[in-house]
Amino acid sequence: MKLLTKEEEAAHYRAVLQGGTFGTVVGLVGGWAGVMMASRRFHTIRNLTLPMKAFLVTSSGTFVGIIAADHSSRQFEAARNVKLKYLGEREERLRREELSQMSFGNRITAWAREEKYKIIGATWIASIVGSFFMVSRNPYLSGQQKIVQARVYAQGLTLAVMCASAAFEIQDQRRGQGLLEAAKKGREAVKETKNQPAEHHNQRHDENTDLWEDMVAAEEQKLKLRHKSLYSHEEKKGAVTEAINAKKEEAKEDDKEKKEEKKEESEEETK
Repeated sequence: MKLLTKEEEAAHYRAVLQGGTFGTVVGLVGGWAGVMMASRRFHTIRNLTLPMKAFLVTSSGTFVGIIAADHSSRQFEAARNVKLKYLGEREERLRREELSQMSFGNRITAWAREEKYKIIGATWIASIVGSFFMVSRNPYLSGQQKIVQARVYAQGLTLAVMCASAAFEIQDQRRGQGLLEAAKKGREAVKETKNQPAEHHNQRHDENTDLWEDMVAAEEQKLKLRHKSLYSHEEKKGAVTEAINAKKEEAKEDDKEKKEEKKEESEEETK
């Protein structure tokens, strides 16, 4: 996101700070409640040391706080720039149309590719809870051995999910849609804006014209997705109107011929 003034930077900072603080508080409360419930239910978690329990609580707070701060930043950007909001809605609409034409398996793959980092975090938490539950049933292991064993299981499952996300990232890199490509494009855009004169940043383009061009582009994209072109659609309309006009002219000529025939017949009768 490009911020041009100090006021915009301060507003963006406040929005991110508020969202991150709220997410952190919610994550801490949720983590504390989860640890308390798990302590009542599982003997292994009940015997954990205080620093280990604090680590579980703070980890959940940090994870939720980072996600909330990122969402707040995106919401601020969407509210600040109406044009980007319209473009985002157009892309979301095209994305929904594209997903509606996919199979169920392709939809799952696309969703996993977009939400891969959330899946990694959720898998890590679920693997910790599941491994503790599974290991706690073994009566032949001590408390320390259960913790080590559960950590190994959780790390193995998280590593497998990270390998799968790395495979998705490699595919995106080959298509030119990876995180590194996006970062490079962002740095190039920042360099271009820095090289341009300061007066160019103060100029404001007509947003109504840009939005109109985007709307025309969106309509053209819809017609292309339906295997139709905007210009061919207009040509078909013109051909239909020409055919209608031709039929009207033929009908007028037929009426004239009939009137002339009637006149000739009436003249012959009078003679």
